[in-house]
Order: sequence, then C-alpha cells, then structure tokens
Amino acid sequence: MVRRIAPVLIVAVTAGQAQAGSFAGSLAELVAEGEQWWMTSPDPRDPVACATCHHEPDETRGWAASFPKYRPLPPPEGRVMTLLQANAEAVRRHYGLIDPEQAALAITAYLTSRSVGMPVSPGVIVHQPVFEGRLQALAVSVARGERIYARRCGSCHDPGNVALATLLFPRARNGQVESLERFLGKHRPDLAPLGWDAEPTADVIAFLISRLAGQPIGVSP
Repeated sequence: MVRRIAPVLIVAVTAGQAQAGSFAGSLAELVAEGEQWWMTSPDPRDPVACATCHHEPDETRGWAASFPKYRPLPPPEGRVMTLLQANAEAVRRHYGLIDPEQAALAITAYLTSRSVGMPVSPGVIVHQPVFEGRLQALAVSVARGERIYARRCGSCHDPGNVALATLLFPRARNGQVESLERFLGKHRPDLAPLGWDAEPTADVIAFLISRLAGQPIGVSP
C-alpha cells in the first residue's frame, strides 16, 4: 500500500505570517515563517526568492513526498539529500545565508504542509520526468542507510515502526521544533553524532522512507 503524508501531522497555518527569523516555537508559526522565506528574499538588493522561479502551486505540492532524492549539483557535490538538506543547500547558495538551518527547517515545514495527502514516492514527483540514474543513486543510498541503521539502531528499534514515525517530523516539542535529521543525529549519544546535513543521515532517512514507498526504490513507476 502506498503511504500518504498524514494530515494530522501538519498543523494549519495561523492567520498572518511570522516574520523571517522570529520563530516562536509552534509548528504552525514555523510553516508561516517558511512561507515568508519562500516568497521573499532576505536581501533587498536581490529580490529573487524561491517563489520567483517555483511559482506554480502544483509544481511544489509533491516535493516533500519525493524526498530523499538525488540532488544534482556540480561535481563532487551531487548526492542524495533530504528535503531539509536540499533546502539548506538552496538557501545557502541563493540567499547567501551562512547558517541556513533555521530558514531551511521553516521552508521544509511549509513544503511539507503543501504535500498533505500526496503519496510517499522517494525520487519521483508525479507528472514530472523520471531520471533512472538518480533513482539508482537513491537505491545505493537506501542500501547504505540500511547498513548504518543496523549498526546504530537495529538492536532496539524495528525499522517499520521507526519508518512510520518519520512522518511526525518536523515536530513541535516543549516550544521547540525538531527536525528528523537533528533527532537522528543525537539519538545515540554513545556514538559519534550524525550531522543533520551529512550524507549518512540522508542515507538512513532514505532507508526508512523506502519502507513507506509503494514499490522498491530504484524502480521507475
């Protein structure tokens, strides 16, 4: 069965948009902040924002459900990324942010809110071209992630249950919003941490999300 992003995991956007950088600790406010980042460049000298190029509503509706996926960048930077990691790379590159995590997390929450009800389909966006090479790179990432998960998590956590829990992120706890990448990175304090923007973190998440997909990763629909 194809999993769909559960609507109960996304909080509706509250009236009015939060100013960028003024996150107050609720998921709804983070979604609103993400929309602000999406629509408006932080640099008044450069008005080009995410929405300047990606302005079709249907284009972005399936983005969250299509991650992790291979992000084609100039060699040797191209690799499989989560949505948060891809957003961080994009705002660092286009908005010139030295520390892009907060903006990327907000944009991730916003795009995830737009993907409610979309089927989980890593590497594939409905009605958009499928690149077999990128799917194969994702399949390799899934295999790496399975090995990392077995070493770090497999003795305590069934991957099927953990895969379902991935849909709870980003989540609000104690007035703070936490990304899945940050949670996984610090979950085993007895081991070397996984960086929130590191490739091994993307590999583990690719493995977990692959458990929710309706077909094997690396096979085009």
